[in-house]
Order: sequence, then C-alpha cells, then structure tokens
Amino acid sequence: MNSMNKPVTSFFLGMVMMLLSVTAVGKEVARIPFESHNGTIILTVKLNDFPRPLRLLFDTGADGMAVSQGLADSIGLKVSRTQKASVVGGSVDISVSSGNTVHMGDFDFKNQSIAIFKEMHKEGTDGIIGNTLARHYIVKVDYDRKEMLLYNFGDLEEKGGQAIPFTIPSGLFIIPGTLSITTDQPHTGNFVFDTGAAYNLICFRPFVKQHKLLVSGFKADSHGSTMSMGMNTPTFAGKAAAFSFSNVEPIKNMSVTMMAGGGQSESWNPGFDGSIGVGLISKYNFTINMQKKEIYLISNQNYKK
Repeated sequence: MNSMNKPVTSFFLGMVMMLLSVTAVGKEVARIPFESHNGTIILTVKLNDFPRPLRLLFDTGADGMAVSQGLADSIGLKVSRTQKASVVGGSVDISVSSGNTVHMGDFDFKNQSIAIFKEMHKEGTDGIIGNTLARHYIVKVDYDRKEMLLYNFGDLEEKGGQAIPFTIPSGLFIIPGTLSITTDQPHTGNFVFDTGAAYNLICFRPFVKQHKLLVSGFKADSHGSTMSMGMNTPTFAGKAAAFSFSNVEPIKNMSVTMMAGGGQSESWNPGFDGSIGVGLISKYNFTINMQKKEIYLISNQNYKK
C-alpha cells in the first residue's frame, strides 16, 4: 500500500510546487535611486568595507562587475583567478576577485565576482555593475523617478507597455532587430540590450562588413572611436532610414554608429551584430524579467525628445 502511495504523493507535491512557482507574486526587495546623464544609469554603492561610495554604471552589455586595477588596489580586492574577457572590438586579459559584497543602501548584493581591468574609460564613474542584478532579480528601471526597483522572481503585473522577448545565448540579453540604411535595404540582425552603450545603435564590424553598410547608401556625418576597457575602435556616425525591433514602432531617420575596420575588430566575432544603447533605451521605462525572458517597455517623458 505504501509503495503505491509514494509516487502519487510525489506527483501531488510536484504539482503543488509548480503551482506555487507560477502563482507566487514578485516581492519588492530594494528601491535604489540613480543618476542619469544622457540616458546612463549610475548607481552609488559601497563595496565590502571600503569607506568611499563608488559610482557604478549599470551596464546590461556586460555580464558582471568591473573596476580598474588602480581602484582594485585601493579597495584591497584579492585576485582569485585570471582569464580573457571579450570587450567591444576584441579581447583583453583580466584578473577576477570573488566573494565580494555590494551595499546599496539597506540592500546587500552578496558573493559577487569583480573583473579587474588594467584600464577602464567610463567617464565620471568608478566602474560598472553588469546584468548580474537582472539574473538574480526582476529589475525595473524608472527614468521618470530616477529609481531602480528589484523584485524577487514571481508574477509581476505590467500595464500599458510592450513585452519584448529576448534570448541569452552568451550571458547577454539579445533582441532581433531590422536596420534599413535606405528605405529599400532592410538588414536583420541580433542586438544586445545594452545600457552601457552611449549610442542609439552601434553596428559591430562583422555585421557592417557582411552587409557592406558603409558603402550602401550610408552617409557619415562624423567619425570617431569607441573605447571599451582600453580597446579603441574607429567608428562612423550617420542617419539610417529606419530601425525596428520586435513589436515596437519603427524609429525613422535615426542616428546610428558603424564600427570601421582596423586592429582586432577585423577578426573579432562576438556572435551578435551590435548594441541597442541608452540613446534609444532611455526613451522607455523598462523591466528585465529573466523568468519570462522578456524586457517590458513603456514610453516615458523622454520619448518625444
């Protein structure tokens, strides 16, 4: 009799656990103020027992935290391993410190690994905090109130916006999109949802080469470079006829940035085609929900600017 009841009991326990996981409500665990400059999201935090507050850029285009070698030495971070890290344009050697705690007001984000780069060029900040927050919590960013809210995973009601599905093939949030340099030339690609990129959209070198974007009707208004953890890559900026992603209304006559050739960028193959940056992202209040694999967008006060 007992041997027959055991699998039945296990079945019902499994069903109960499944129902609880589906019906559990996402509970708010932190409300963190942030600064924003041209769409960037800058959090003021403390790290371990280091007394000085640090200003970290919330960067969903990175899969972890990072600081410079100089700051790591000041804080006294202990190196646990070394490895190569992929950055825009190529790869660099880094050290990694494990088991750190990030203090955000009353909220502690524990047991975090921090990458240590020889050089970092994030003007006005001490480093970055990547999408690890969004891998542990539902993250809601409200540009209108300058607040980031963290929720435990569970059912979280969203009203009045659009749900954008994403994939995470390499630890980053990837959204399919379509870029048209001219009205009759649509090019489909996969783009990182990247709050650390100071652009509307940047197209990486392999995508630019594949579709010959610099010689297919694109008119450059300016040229410059993009700097990522010490890696400098030349770029051209100009207008595209339209850019669209998922079910969001196409953005017409939008400024875009094209990565030019030179150095490591010619052989660099990141596995995706570019980044949607804060120039575009900051027009929306957004929620990143890893549980549902969705980014939820709702137009904010910046939308018409």
